This record gives sequence, structure tokens and C-alpha cells, in this order.
Amino acid sequence: KPTWQDLFARDHMPIDVIISPELEVGRNVLRRLNVPGAFEIIDFADGQVQVVGVSIEEDCPIIDTPLYQLTDLFPDLKTTVVGIVRNNTLFVPNSKDLFPDLKTTVVGIVPNSKDHMMVGDAVYFSSAKKDVQRTLSIFGHQEKEASRVILVGGGNIGLYVAKELEKSQSGVRVKVIERDRKRAVFAADQLKKTIVLNGDGLNPELLKEAGIKNTDTIITLTNDDQANILTCVLAKREGAERALSLINNQTYGPLMQSLGIDAFLNPRATTVSHVLRHVRRGRIRGLQSVHDGAAEVIEAEALETSPLVGRPLKDVDLPNGILIGAVVRDKEVIVPRGHTEIAKGDRVIIFAQSDMVRKVEQMFRVSLEFF
Repeated sequence: KPTWQDLFARDHMPIDVIISPELEVGRNVLRRLNVPGAFEIIDFADGQVQVVGVSIEEDCPIIDTPLYQLTDLFPDLKTTVVGIVRNNTLFVPNSKDLFPDLKTTVVGIVPNSKDHMMVGDAVYFSSAKKDVQRTLSIFGHQEKEASRVILVGGGNIGLYVAKELEKSQSGVRVKVIERDRKRAVFAADQLKKTIVLNGDGLNPELLKEAGIKNTDTIITLTNDDQANILTCVLAKREGAERALSLINNQTYGPLMQSLGIDAFLNPRATTVSHVLRHVRRGRIRGLQSVHDGAAEVIEAEALETSPLVGRPLKDVDLPNGILIGAVVRDKEVIVPRGHTEIAKGDRVIIFAQSDMVRKVEQMFRVSLEFF
């Protein structure tokens, strides 16, 4: 609450970082609404780069295309495939499978199941923000941005999202369903353009009254995981195009796709990522844990003492499990190639499996030579 911001100033209470899980989840919801078709969107480098998670379905036009050929097919696209989840196992493509100019040292490469995408995969790609929508269409996702949204739950998260959508003046029509009458009245007083309905999101009649058949996206944000999941299932049955659910219990995560729920939000993962950003060693500017901690996406600042600086990437020989997705230099997004050299001050976006994160920290550590 803004009222209490001054309480945590250095003069009053010596707390360096304040984390609001509800605020972080609310921002995550807004990013999902801006990029339909993705199950995860993470901003890096002040929003210049986004790491996006997308499901590969049968209508994806680049199924079975070797990853290294994507560079030839779309030479002007600033996008890199950085992680693939197959059969619930996450792996990071080898950089030699992505960049043709790294293949010069490899003779007789035989394609394998890990150097191309398959139906059912969940793929993470790093992209310049301006190229995200085009990349999604290449991956077979051309969903339009939501213009009619229903939020189930008028608590702190739901109220924050509704207020931000009103502020954005994007033309999105929002309705909020809140079970508690007192809270519903409070939410209605706080909102100017949003319709607030008092009732249970699990009531089919109330969903019909809210116009569920014409709804682009329903987002369930109550404190009850089971109610959130069931409301999404019911809403999809009643005609909603897309459903997002807030779940606190990670064990429900694997069920989402089979239930027809398009994406889910996990406050725990969001909060853990924010904490890790401040405890990781090295010049870490941003961090997000993905796939229940199986990997981390890290934004780090390159120091002159970093072993990456001043050498072509083809000579660095990154270990398997680590992949550089993008480099930001002077507000320009650079897609890494074998000849790319990282310079001092560059912001480097790295996708790393969890057991490789320590090596990334070492690459960007502050050594004595720096002083």
C-alpha cells in the first residue's frame, strides 16, 4: 500500500528491498494479456528483451525444422530458442545446434531429437520486444489481444489488474466477479469503468450474465486453488476463448493442460525469482526461475574481468546447459552468433539449467582485478 512506503525508508526501518507477491503477480497478469498465446512472459533489460514460453501445437509451421535453420529462414528476426520442455523434462539446446557459424568446427552433424521442436513441446525463446508478436505467429500462435476480460476475484490482485487496465485506456472491457458482498461494493467504488458482479464464479448462470460466451480471457484470482481451476474449466465449457488460473499449490501445475486451461500463475515462483535476483552472486540485474526451478533466466552485466568479454562466442565454449539468448548494448538488442563478442557493460540474457547457475555466477563475478 502506498500509504506505508515511507515507513521502509532508510531513516525509519533499514529494509533494503520490499517484495509484494500480489503486485508481482498482477504485473504478470498484465503481461499475459498483452501477449496472448504465451504461457509465460518475462521482461529483461528494461523491457527491451522478453523471454516467452509457448506451446508447440500441430499447426506450428516450423515443426521438425532444425533449430540452426531458423537463422537462415528468418535472418532479420532477433529471436533465439533457449529452452525446450519435452515430456516434462527441460533441456537447453546446444549452441552448435542454433548458430551455423559455430558448426564449422563440427564435421558430419547428425540431426537428433534435441535440435528441433516437436508437437507437445513447451518452448522458451528470447526475443527483442518488437519481434515477439512476429515470432509467436511463426510458432503458430496468432491469437488476438483480449478486448473482453472477466476477472474472478476482487481481492488485491484482481483490483490492481482492473485498475491498471482502466489506466491503460486500451479499450479492454473488464468485468469483476467477487463472492464477498462487502468486498464487491469496495471494488465497485474503486473502479470507474469496470462492472463488478457480486456472486460465485462457479455459478454458470452468473457466468452467462457476465457474457462468458463473448469473453476473450477469463482470469481466476481467488485464494482457493480448486475454485480457480474449476471456474476456468467451467468458463471454457461455456465458451470463453482463453483461461488463466492462479494456483498456489504447484502440484496442480501438470494438470492444467489436460483440463484445457491455457496458462497458470504461481505466486511462489514469482516471489522466489524476485528473491534470487538479490542473492545471486555477480552483477545480476534480473532473474526469473522457470519450469518449477528447473532453469533460470538471468540478466547479467558483463564486467571487463568476465571470461566472456573480448572473445568471439565460438571460442568461449559454453558448457551444455547454458545458452546466451540476447545481448543488449546501448539500447540495441543483438542476437548472439558465433562471431559475436561481448563488451564491457553489455547486458547479457542467459538461459541456464539449475545445475549450471553457479557457472553463470562465476562468469559475471566481481574479481579483485576489477578494483
